[in-house]
Amino acid sequence: MKINICREQDLTEGNVRTAKVMARTVAVIRINGELYGIEADCKHMKASMARGKIEGHTITCPAHGWQYDIRTGACLNELWVQLKTYPVVVKDGQVYVEVSV
Repeated sequence: MKINICREQDLTEGNVRTAKVMARTVAVIRINGELYGIEADCKHMKASMARGKIEGHTITCPAHGWQYDIRTGACLNELWVQLKTYPVVVKDGQVYVEVSV
């Protein structure tokens, strides 16, 4: 299922856009011109990663500091933790995230 996130021009460098998809929230982030889709809730305490600090390809949870690689979803603090990642496509100037239900 493709979910429309925003217009491509509205997703600026280092910016995060989110959308609610059934029971989950997904985030799309632009880094170095590339678009990445990740699960938007930290695995530690479910804090929103949309307000997290982005440095390079790392996003830091604003609540407790857990860090994740935006490209892979891997947690840099707890190796057993992983955020889901989602393919992102741009079509006709719109950004879509592909989520399986």
